[in-house]
Amino acid sequence: MSEASNSEWFVDTDIVEKLSTAYTGALTDILDGLGYVKQSLSGNFLFPNPETRMVGPVYPVECTPNPLAVSHGKSARGLFEMLSSVPAGHITVVQMNGIDASIFGDLSITALQARGAAGALIDGGARDIHTVHGMGFPVISRFVRPQGFIQRGDWVSWGKEPVHIEGVRIAPGDYLVADASGVVIVPQEVAAKVADEAVAVATKEGALRDAVRSGMSPLEAFERYLVNGETPPAGTAGATASGARNAGGSGCCGERKAVQQLERNRDRGTTTVIPATPVSAPRSSAASPAPSATRPHQGRVAEGDLTRRAGVEQLEERGVDVIALREKLIDAAAAEFTTYYYYTVLRHFLAGKEDYKAIAEDARLEDRSHFELITPRIFELGGTIPFDIRDFADRAGCPDAYLPNTNNGRMTWGADGGDAVSPANSVEILTVLLEAERCAVRSWWEICDMTFGKDPRTYELAMRILNEEIEHEAWFIELLSMERDGVARPSGHFKRGEIGDAPWSRNKPFGHP
Repeated sequence: MSEASNSEWFVDTDIVEKLSTAYTGALTDILDGLGYVKQSLSGNFLFPNPETRMVGPVYPVECTPNPLAVSHGKSARGLFEMLSSVPAGHITVVQMNGIDASIFGDLSITALQARGAAGALIDGGARDIHTVHGMGFPVISRFVRPQGFIQRGDWVSWGKEPVHIEGVRIAPGDYLVADASGVVIVPQEVAAKVADEAVAVATKEGALRDAVRSGMSPLEAFERYLVNGETPPAGTAGATASGARNAGGSGCCGERKAVQQLERNRDRGTTTVIPATPVSAPRSSAASPAPSATRPHQGRVAEGDLTRRAGVEQLEERGVDVIALREKLIDAAAAEFTTYYYYTVLRHFLAGKEDYKAIAEDARLEDRSHFELITPRIFELGGTIPFDIRDFADRAGCPDAYLPNTNNGRMTWGADGGDAVSPANSVEILTVLLEAERCAVRSWWEICDMTFGKDPRTYELAMRILNEEIEHEAWFIELLSMERDGVARPSGHFKRGEIGDAPWSRNKPFGHP
């Protein structure tokens, strides 16, 4: 391994070299076989030049919108601090969280190139493309736009925390591979295995192509070379070796399926029984595969072990990064809790706008319901919310929804008799409310993507919260559109049964009306 510019960051040149020879389609096939089934980005992320490739470990960067704008000096300095931190050989992956601007142009790309970075991928904008294309530095961005980032956003982190793009978790040290077909993220923990398999797949695919070109039927070539590790039908070329390799089932549940099949055969009156021979004993390749002694109701959590959970075990078997999910839920719960607090302030300062106050109150109380709904799931996953509320607030996954024009909430009001004028007008307050809801929509959608098809309990809770957050965004779009622009963009808002009577996330006892 060769050391990068920062002593804490390394580039495994062997992995990079092997991944550089692989195409993204083969990598996704390999990752699918390992249980990593959501590791590629959509067609929104393609090189302008299909001949370009990009391979390297990830250096993640995350920004956050600031609808009230930050100072030019602070934001610009942060940009150049971040650029100065990028290690050589790494790909800068930027999550802009919806900031409608460009973070990198020719100056930024010049800095990255001079530091020996391997490329950049931006879930947001890039500019100065006429210059950047001539620099020979690989860049992928979701869009191109001339307006810059520094007056429209602020920084969350760089080089420390994972970012998420289209539901794909991208952590420090993961490997990114991009070609004309798209972008694939190879998790660090399986990068060496994927790189080795990519080399083997390339060899087998080359042999298959040559065989087909020489006149062999595609099916015969497929059964001979098994480029994706399939199990061949009995009697076909390679079946014996493959059968020995796959005896007893494959994947996390193969042994359980084998036992269940044997039990079904027994119930139907067939003569198939579990052999007395130990699983590890030699046996004929023609014999029925012997299942593990592990029964379907057993697993890795030992009987009587109170330190581990079968619910977590099953998530891990399905490829869920439980620690990452748990941390994401804590961040989301903190955002809901702090938003409930900030909405209390924002609602009161919508004085004279009683209809706005009523809708803000629905959103406020439903955010409290979201916090109460999701917090037990954190504990079920073996986690906890912080014991100090200050630490909890600092974990919030969305920016603080401060009352505008109060110096990030530090301004006092009403103590010196100067309470005749509100610090903020309704347009400014509605803007903060809207952006808070948009952050919540993105956060819960990300959690739904992380858990869909793998964690039905978390998915069901997150989906209920997401439904309400989408409604909240629509409400504030309607109000702000009319208040600021005089344009009707109806939300379909309806009166709750009672104020805060959340239709999706209500957290009431069973049987309670």
